[in-house]
Amino acid sequence: MGIYCVKMINTVTVFSTESQFQAPTHSSLNQTGQESPKVLFTVKVTFELALAVVNKLVFAKKGRCLSEAEILVMKGAWDDDDYEEIASNSSYSPNYLKGGIARRLWDMLSETIGNGERVGKKNLRDFLEQVTEEYYAQSASKEEHNFPGNDLIQVLGGQLPDVSSFYGRVKELTLLKELIAKQRCISLVGVAGIGKTALAAKLLAEVSAESQPRFDYLIWKSVAHAPLLQDLVTELLNIIEPLETPSSSPKYTQAMITMLLKQMQSRRCLVVLDESEALFQTKNLEQRLDYRLFFRRLVEEQHQSCLLLTNRILLDELNDLIVAKRPLRFFRIEGLDEDAAMQFLSEKGLTDTEKCHQLIQTYRGNPSELEAVIERINHFFSGSTQVFFQNPTTLVSSKFEAMLNHVFGHVLTEIERKILIYTAEEIVSTTEFISFAKLLSDIRQRQKTSVSTLELIKALENLEKQSLIESSKNPVTKEISFTLQPVIKKYILTDPQGLVRVSDALPNLAVAS
Repeated sequence: MGIYCVKMINTVTVFSTESQFQAPTHSSLNQTGQESPKVLFTVKVTFELALAVVNKLVFAKKGRCLSEAEILVMKGAWDDDDYEEIASNSSYSPNYLKGGIARRLWDMLSETIGNGERVGKKNLRDFLEQVTEEYYAQSASKEEHNFPGNDLIQVLGGQLPDVSSFYGRVKELTLLKELIAKQRCISLVGVAGIGKTALAAKLLAEVSAESQPRFDYLIWKSVAHAPLLQDLVTELLNIIEPLETPSSSPKYTQAMITMLLKQMQSRRCLVVLDESEALFQTKNLEQRLDYRLFFRRLVEEQHQSCLLLTNRILLDELNDLIVAKRPLRFFRIEGLDEDAAMQFLSEKGLTDTEKCHQLIQTYRGNPSELEAVIERINHFFSGSTQVFFQNPTTLVSSKFEAMLNHVFGHVLTEIERKILIYTAEEIVSTTEFISFAKLLSDIRQRQKTSVSTLELIKALENLEKQSLIESSKNPVTKEISFTLQPVIKKYILTDPQGLVRVSDALPNLAVAS
């Protein structure tokens, strides 16, 4: 079947040059006696349809959807608005949209739909109409007449992180896709840089492109700035079903949550709150209590939506709900598996298998830590892993160090701190793993007052929960032993900010390599 398109006044008409299912009649012949082309379908090219096509192409090439700000600039260009007009209906400044968003957007669209030409504000509409025409022609040739808007849902609320370079996590993504259909809340937990945010973003990107969408709304919100609960709920309400007027919003926070739950009952929403531990790190006790009740209601009350949280540790507020057998799932994120980590290092230019394996083991497959190491190898060792390993050292990235600064400065109890220091010293001087019995005995000897077994167990549980200490069980004796990953050991022994050794009772520590 021959297929071609004709575009007239912002419409695309797709023709077939062959008849289907029946012989041509007299009325289907043109004046030359040839069969007239058959109209398969005619579609009016709107911005929404063109956006859906481009979003699909961007996702296929970049692994992410267009952001809210990028769509705002594209809509303004489609309507031939200047940047001041575009910014007037948004929270962005004209300079930010023109110099920040638009410049990168035109680069990406030139690469994606430009066909060797430069896409810009003045010619964007022509390119959008052209790519929509080509999309429908290709769909018709494959007998796929679905509207592109039906096979990709826009991610709302915030800019989805770029996941065009994403490695492994096949099992994790498969399991998460099963869980979001069953659970009301999922907590992704892992240390700094392990890839929680990237995994959540990749999940949303893949779900948005499913041929049979399971959700009506996909929402991404970073809450690292710890917004007030009322502000967050108001924003979610306006994303799902915009309020006609500000006065139509309930006055009290709990009434607003009730309205949000009704929206999540009538529509299936997948809501990601990235870095949600910040909501409970505020000194405002009332705000922490508000969020505690908010999450409890979203987990316990009936609705058909799913809340996905990324946290560095499993929050006590969520752990209580898990213990109570509520529909909430805890999902710990570990480092990249060996194959994915090797691919990651290979694409960064490291090809020595043995050296790559050593790096993966040292940094536990943490992609952020591995990338920081590679950057330093390239900068200080001219990209030579051989030279780097001739001068071996364990490097701590700024992100990981910031996390440990916070932990040692604000989170750890005295006994937890002493367990970590003791473990770091023992690893350096004697053995890699310390048995629970030895740890209990030695810690008691170091303390001026006795430490109960219960206190020690609770401290070790908290350290494991925060991924600060690693445990291993002997398969025969079942005896449990503990160790530290090299990056944490290095931080403790070097104490870069003076946050580790806060007591004169603790001995001076040697500097680790």
